[in-house]
Amino acid sequence: MYKTKNITPQSLKKISVNNQKQIKELTGNSLDLVKAREIIRNHSSHFKKHDEKALEADNLLYEIYQKTTNTKTPKNENEKLRLQEQERARALELLELELQIAA
Repeated sequence: MYKTKNITPQSLKKISVNNQKQIKELTGNSLDLVKAREIIRNHSSHFKKHDEKALEADNLLYEIYQKTTNTKTPKNENEKLRLQEQERARALELLELELQIAA
């Protein structure tokens, strides 16, 4: 039910929140992700009680968490593209060899 239940406070501390100045101007406080998780945990009785506001905040916090953890995927994506490129190059080499044999 709660997506941030298994996210550790240490992993949230590592996340840098952009636009803290604007957030502070609009709300009067800066955004503290660890504190946000604690508020969600408290309002949901340690992630056990169904609470609409806590669930909404949980989804938003999880979205922030996912955006920062998904920055590692380009490395995987680049690796995937590199491997595909190598496969195509091998296929072309095989095709050239087949054409030479057939000629």
